[in-house]
Amino acid sequence: MERTGFSERIFTERYAINHTETWEEGCRRVSRVISSAEPNGLAKDYEEYFFQEIFNNNFMPGGRIWYGSGRPKGQLLNCFVIPTDDSREGWGQTVKESIIISGTGGGVGINFSPIRYRGAEIRGHSGTATGAVSLMQIINAAGEVIRAGGGRRTALMLCLRHNHPDLPEFLDKKLNRGDLNNANISVVFSDESIDQFIKKVERDELHDLTWNDQVVRQIPAREIWQKIISNSVECGEPGILNGYYANQMNNIYYHKPLISTNPCGEIWLEAYGCCDLGALVLPRFVTPDGFDKRGLARSIALAVRFLDNVLDVNHYPLREIEENCKQIRRIGLGVMGLHDMLVLLGMKYTSGEGKEFVNELFSFIKKKAYDASIDLAIEKGQFTALNRGKFVESGFCQKNLSEGRRERIMKNGIRNCAILTIAPTGTTSIVSGVTSGIEPMYTAAYRRRFRAGDELHEEVVEHPLFAVLRNQRDKRAELYESALDISVQDHMEMQAICQRHVDNAISKTINLPRNYIGEDLDTLLRKYANQLKGITLYRDGSRGESPIEPIDLDTLLGVECKSGTCEV
Repeated sequence: MERTGFSERIFTERYAINHTETWEEGCRRVSRVISSAEPNGLAKDYEEYFFQEIFNNNFMPGGRIWYGSGRPKGQLLNCFVIPTDDSREGWGQTVKESIIISGTGGGVGINFSPIRYRGAEIRGHSGTATGAVSLMQIINAAGEVIRAGGGRRTALMLCLRHNHPDLPEFLDKKLNRGDLNNANISVVFSDESIDQFIKKVERDELHDLTWNDQVVRQIPAREIWQKIISNSVECGEPGILNGYYANQMNNIYYHKPLISTNPCGEIWLEAYGCCDLGALVLPRFVTPDGFDKRGLARSIALAVRFLDNVLDVNHYPLREIEENCKQIRRIGLGVMGLHDMLVLLGMKYTSGEGKEFVNELFSFIKKKAYDASIDLAIEKGQFTALNRGKFVESGFCQKNLSEGRRERIMKNGIRNCAILTIAPTGTTSIVSGVTSGIEPMYTAAYRRRFRAGDELHEEVVEHPLFAVLRNQRDKRAELYESALDISVQDHMEMQAICQRHVDNAISKTINLPRNYIGEDLDTLLRKYANQLKGITLYRDGSRGESPIEPIDLDTLLGVECKSGTCEV
């Protein structure tokens, strides 16, 4: 399935090993590298199996896999989480590891909760601590230097627990647009559930900010909650990370706790964990007769094997990351094109019928993905940190896997500690010509402004499937809804439906209209926050002028745009 137009350009600019490599050649390159992990003379067979899946766009590897495969010391993993330690040596190690990982193109997530608060006494010295936010500023500044040096733009997740004494300073920092500008920031609810905290808000209680189990100061819980909401509406941050729920669902709770997500929030990770990403391209499984579950099941099995192989062929940025990732073998198989799939099946994103279909589909993907990992354990061995009895007692396995699958894990083991995620799939979904992740279509068409060298360019891009359906006068084009046409509740409900079946987490943007008010958000967060492992909000226009300007659909009438770019 060759790329054309806009998707071809993005493939060539972002993922091709050189500017002459074709889509077919790129698919062959990636398949050859990843299949090299296969034992017993199976590499050639799986090179062909992987090639067919990728070339036909049933499965789309993550961007770092595309970019790194075939390059010297190719680093194929998107993101990592590193720990912090409350000492000079610990600070230096965190900065060092962040720079090394960023230099390989990987994003970095860091939870700064172990860092003592600003003003805390430093024993043995006459001074006081500068606090967690000051280390964040150092990491952010290092990211700026890497970007200025010509490297890939640094991606950071900087987070802090909701009862850390530096939380008020942390919450105000990002509103200064010149501070922490290389990072996403989030508040982590880890020591208590979000529901427990909200009860404090409702009772107008004081919230303890603590260090080493000692109360440093108290602040009204309502003040913290309202600050989180108002800042989220004002500038889209902080995000909310539900570490309490994530660790309740953690399949390896007995081995290592989850401490932070990666920068986009699709995977909760332990210290030195990684994001090994790929996505099923859902519209490819829509046929004239409905939905091809048999074909999807085959693609799931090959995709799980592909991503598991990535862990063996990858060149890791740190020894600690390699040791951890090979010990637990976490992978992240997701989806893209969910909105396109629903439209092709004649369903609206917001319809009850559509949500019911998505629930059933994700249940199917979960079952087949776990079956594939169990089968791999039989063939290649279970992940070395597996305790079968404790694994099947995890929150996710107990709530979301059938008794039969838990029994299969007890008998045979499982290859991967976690298997499923929903990543943003930004540019890889453009290459595939579909909507990203589980997101609705942002808009049917938009003006895109971008720089090429010193010149500013502008072009009009129309969503490929929408353009085809519109040009064919297909009534299914009318089923499309833009992200801002969809209610905030429908956004959250779709994420909650998918999260039930996903053992890692989900990256999804909850789009807020330009005039959205915090009181409405307050109500919905109280309803949905405890069902989600993370929440990312974006109010239209909250970060100034966007490089993407939506175009009113009326202006598209009579304009054919089959290539994906057009003149309006």
